[in-house]
Amino acid sequence: MTNEQSPTRRERRAAARKAQILEAAATVFAEKGFHRATTKEIAEAADVSEGTLYNYFDSKEDLLIGIMARLAEVETLPEEFMEALQGDVRDFFVAMFRDRLGHIDQVQETIQALLPEVIVNDDLRERFYRQFVLRVTALVEQYMQARIEMGHIRPVNAALAARAVQAAFIGLLLLRIYGDEVVLAGWQDIPETMATIIFDGLRPREGAASLPWVLEEGG
Repeated sequence: MTNEQSPTRRERRAAARKAQILEAAATVFAEKGFHRATTKEIAEAADVSEGTLYNYFDSKEDLLIGIMARLAEVETLPEEFMEALQGDVRDFFVAMFRDRLGHIDQVQETIQALLPEVIVNDDLRERFYRQFVLRVTALVEQYMQARIEMGHIRPVNAALAARAVQAAFIGLLLLRIYGDEVVLAGWQDIPETMATIIFDGLRPREGAASLPWVLEEGG
C-alpha cells in the first residue's frame, strides 16, 4: 500500500512546488517586467534554489507559458467541459466567463508584463500559440461541436465560433488594460452581456417596438 501511495505523494509535492514557483514568477514579472526579472530572483521569491527551479522549468519562457496556463486553469478545463455537457449551455458560458473574468483583478499586472513579450518574441509567440492558445481553443471547439450534435445550439462552424469566443475574451481584457471606462464600470455585467449577444442575438424579438432612431416609412 505504501509503495502505491508514494508516487501520488511525490506527484502532489511536485505539483505544489511547481505552483509555488509559478506564483513567485508571476509576482516578480509583475514587479520587474519579463526582461529585467531573473531566474535567481524568482527562485529566491519562491524560497527554492535556482537549481530546483530548473528542475521544473527550463527557462523564463517556460515560466511564462506555465503562468498563462495556470491563470486559464488549463489543467482542469477538460473535466470542466465534460461536466458542463450535462447542464444548460448558456448557464455554463456565463459561469465560465464570470469565473475567468473574476480573476483578472488579481493578475492584471502580471498579464501586462507578459503579453508584450508574447507579441514581439517570434519563438515565444509560436510556443505560446501552440502550447496554450490552441489547447484552449480545441477544448472550446470540441464542447461546441458536442452541443451542436446534441441539438442544444444550432449548426455553426464550431472552429470559427470557438475562436470568436476567445477573441471576445482577449479583446475585453485588452480594453480593460487600456483603461476603457465602460468596460471597467460594467466588468461584472460582461458575462451576461456576452451570453445575450451569442445566444440571443441583437435582433429585436418579433413584436418588439421599433428603435426610436429608426424612421417610419415615409417619415
